[in-house]
Amino acid sequence: MHEVDPLIESLYRWSDVSGVLLMGIIGGTIARQRGYDIIGFFFIALFSSLGGGMIRDVLINRGTVAAMAQPEYLILAFTGALIARFVYFKGRTWDILQAHGDAIVSGLWAGTGTVKALTFGLPVVPCIMMGVFTATGGSMIRDVVTGRVPGVFGDNQPTVIPAIAASIIVLISDAFGYLAVGMILGPLVSIFLALLGYWGGWRLNSNPEWAPVNESAVQVAELAKKAEHKSRAVGRKYEPTRIRSWRHRQMEKALERRIELEIKRGTRRATAESDAEKFLETFTSEFRHEGDPTVADSRHPEPMLKQPAHKPPKPSDELAERVHPTTGEPASDSEKAPSTGFFADMGIDFSGEAYEHYDEDTASDSHGTPSERSDEARQEMLDMILSDDKLTDELVNRLIKKYKEREE
Repeated sequence: MHEVDPLIESLYRWSDVSGVLLMGIIGGTIARQRGYDIIGFFFIALFSSLGGGMIRDVLINRGTVAAMAQPEYLILAFTGALIARFVYFKGRTWDILQAHGDAIVSGLWAGTGTVKALTFGLPVVPCIMMGVFTATGGSMIRDVVTGRVPGVFGDNQPTVIPAIAASIIVLISDAFGYLAVGMILGPLVSIFLALLGYWGGWRLNSNPEWAPVNESAVQVAELAKKAEHKSRAVGRKYEPTRIRSWRHRQMEKALERRIELEIKRGTRRATAESDAEKFLETFTSEFRHEGDPTVADSRHPEPMLKQPAHKPPKPSDELAERVHPTTGEPASDSEKAPSTGFFADMGIDFSGEAYEHYDEDTASDSHGTPSERSDEARQEMLDMILSDDKLTDELVNRLIKKYKEREE
């Protein structure tokens, strides 16, 4: 055990005994408020004034608990209970005095608890724990015995943080050889912080929904979504032309393969190409690609299927008015909307217009409307189909079959 300066011993002794009397009075007053008899006064005063020191001494486990070895501790605690029993402390003035007395005692006991831990050579963190337990342990036991949530657990006058500050100051002072100074400065800082928190209304955050990691993750996700929408805006500016060209090339290749397959099955080339041309006419009549720089003008058609002979002319991608899928009559204005027609019913947009008309500012740059989400999913599905030759051939076969059924 380290040798302690006589001045430090006197400070330690004075802090202990004065704190025991003050906390005995506070404990007895709380017993009165709870309606306890004289026995309740004694027990609550005992727990309030000696509970923290008992916890400290039991954890240090060096010798007899100070409250039991030195009878003056019990005498002072019971004296405080008797004072509270014969004098009714109440009102705003008493509340202020109780808060200030609790702050003073907690600061003093944080310092004395740390000094006692240093006396027995405990490491830094246990020394801080002993200071905190000495300062707040009695009030914790008192609140538990009286059926209340311990005040140190939140939404009350701060006591733990000032106690930690006092313990740290004592430890730093001891490290530099000025433990007596730390014994004075540490409790003073603790008392100042506790009173500042009391008058300033400081409270530690006890909101059960507060989770900074989750909140940060949500913010990062929102930023990522905004960045995604901005990148889509750039993509819509430069990519639709390439996307439409790629889609048309995939359809061209699929039709070329179909013509060759029909020829192998015994169909004449002219008949196969005629069927392909008929399919293209029906297919292109379902859409109108306005302002598409990648498609040829209707007045200057170009061949779509690159065959060595009997090349069927490429129908214009700059289409005329949409026709009704069953009657062949010109559709009304409402029917000319991109959301109608055979392919729209299938959820497919070969033109790539969804890339141009997607509103990047809708839904606060988050999830978009259900229609926009479904359009994105359909675009992804279409691109997956067109990127695979077998799937593209299957799509063309089904479209041709659907056209034939509709004609019949």
